[in-house]
Amino acid sequence: MILLFISINKLFFIAIIALVLIILYLFISYWIYRSIFVDFNNPPMNLVDQEDDFYKNSYQWFQEIPKEDIYITSYDSLKLHGYYIPSMEKKSNNLAIVVHGYQSKATDMIIIGQMYVKMGFQVILIDLRGHGLSEGTFTTFGFYEKYDLKKWINYALHTHGADLNILIHGVSMGAATAMLVTELDIPKNVKFFLLDSGFTTVKKTFINTRKNNGLKLFFPGLNLIIYSKHKFILNQVNPEKYMRKNTIPFLIVQGEKDKVVPISMGERLLEVSPASQKDIIVIEDANHALGFYVDFDKCQTKVFEDIKKIFKIKKIYKINE
Repeated sequence: MILLFISINKLFFIAIIALVLIILYLFISYWIYRSIFVDFNNPPMNLVDQEDDFYKNSYQWFQEIPKEDIYITSYDSLKLHGYYIPSMEKKSNNLAIVVHGYQSKATDMIIIGQMYVKMGFQVILIDLRGHGLSEGTFTTFGFYEKYDLKKWINYALHTHGADLNILIHGVSMGAATAMLVTELDIPKNVKFFLLDSGFTTVKKTFINTRKNNGLKLFFPGLNLIIYSKHKFILNQVNPEKYMRKNTIPFLIVQGEKDKVVPISMGERLLEVSPASQKDIIVIEDANHALGFYVDFDKCQTKVFEDIKKIFKIKKIYKINE
């Protein structure tokens, strides 16, 4: 009888310890979820200093040019914001949709928008959900953002003409969103992707960003919370999977010193796609998403070379001209 009592107490003690560990595990998983998916911009991040010499002239240009605040409504009734910038050429039917990255916003991409305007494009700079002036309390690293991007594509066609030739320029999470949107039935008007520092899978990127393989331990708990809140799991944020079927021409811009999205990811995306026109440019000494910052002229020249035939561009104007 005494032995039975001791065994019951031991099992009870083990059960209590197991319960405490499970609660602690779920608590840490929830903390990771909140910090990455919900509180990622609290307080708001300023990734770009518009007073920096690299951005200063473009920001002043943006203040002076004609432009328009535009809005769409997402599938889940969020009011999403963007800026429309008309082309320098009155009859242009080329349009670039520029998609920023994680913790960023549309105005961080002004210099990229200016580059395309100088090439004769109309431009839409978008604020992803939960970023900039768009509504939203969470981000999904492209999973739901791909539906938002498709809505922006349809908005552009309905507003600016069904004969548009569309280029999508995405950075990091924006590049992932561009790749993920190919899963959907998007219009054939999308002619080119510029993929700047786009990752193969979000799970690998999380580990690279935090330099901690221990994060893998919390993926099951993180997936459980994400699924309960948003009805998807991290494995579904897998741009590589959809690049395996992508035939839309693209250019990858990759930083040589990028630790978040290493060169091997860019090379993998290039390798798996069956697109007949695909290319990669590696920028020396560039960290994550800073290829244009480190060598803008090299990037701009390469973009022009890869898109001039598709969009019938005859001349490139440097942003300082």
